[in-house]
Amino acid sequence: MTIGEFLTIYERNHVAFLKSSLGTSRRLQKYVGRLGHVELADLKRLQVIEWFHDIAKTDGPHGANLALQQLHAVYAKADDWELFAGKNPASRIKRFPKLSRQRFIQTNEMPYLLASIREANLRDQGYFLTLILTGCRRDEARLMQWKDVDLERGLWHKPTTKTVVPHTVPIPARLLELFQRFPRLNEWVFPSEPNNKNKHQSRQWAVTSVEHAWRKIRARVGLNDVRIHDLRRTTASWLAIDGANLPVIQKVLNHSSLTSTQVYARLSIEPVRKALDEQAERILGTLTPAPTLALGVEPMERAQEWPG
Repeated sequence: MTIGEFLTIYERNHVAFLKSSLGTSRRLQKYVGRLGHVELADLKRLQVIEWFHDIAKTDGPHGANLALQQLHAVYAKADDWELFAGKNPASRIKRFPKLSRQRFIQTNEMPYLLASIREANLRDQGYFLTLILTGCRRDEARLMQWKDVDLERGLWHKPTTKTVVPHTVPIPARLLELFQRFPRLNEWVFPSEPNNKNKHQSRQWAVTSVEHAWRKIRARVGLNDVRIHDLRRTTASWLAIDGANLPVIQKVLNHSSLTSTQVYARLSIEPVRKALDEQAERILGTLTPAPTLALGVEPMERAQEWPG
């Protein structure tokens, strides 16, 4: 059996049942599909290393790491289904280091981004404002259902999250006002656009359509380097800069431990810096006009008398 033949079985019996089936399928075809002609049992680790570095040249280190992860999963499943016996050829290959991404919307960028969001339709406005104002993940908002939204109390109950723990987050008043204007076409707060065959089709908004909408919004204001996940980072960063403590930010982001939130500690120092700078100005402002010291000695002359 070739890798390509196994991919057909793998997609039909495994990928089709994943939440991220479409994205996984595309990565498999794009990356692992390059090895489709190779016999499943014949792939060598050296071949994988060369394939891995070729992908890095075209799609960057992150793309190469994702591809290696997919290939490893394919062989793990082949072993589980007893269609492959041997060592996983995608194992023991050093991945590219994961660089910590720190991009978030700056103060001078936010007005332009919000203006661009307002040009979008009501659904898109609500979706991207939800990401910015609540710090939720892309798919948490994309899969939001009306039954989980309490408009009276202004609460959003997330039944499932990445941490596998239900999470309740307050809905900011301004966002709540927008939600109350939404039509309820089906169970999804952000449904897919109806097609010609079924104008009332009950489907959640597809990932590809979300990404397409975001590219249009960011392109209008020249923020092409900003990814959707950076909006979640923006929420946490602005909270930290405004003085929110790390446990509060942890609660907003639903991090399982404070370690994941610790990256925002460097930003939470800014309110302290601002307070000290303002106090320094007040203190030093008392020196204007500078008083004359005893015996007519000017401050600088007195300072020069000090040893060392």
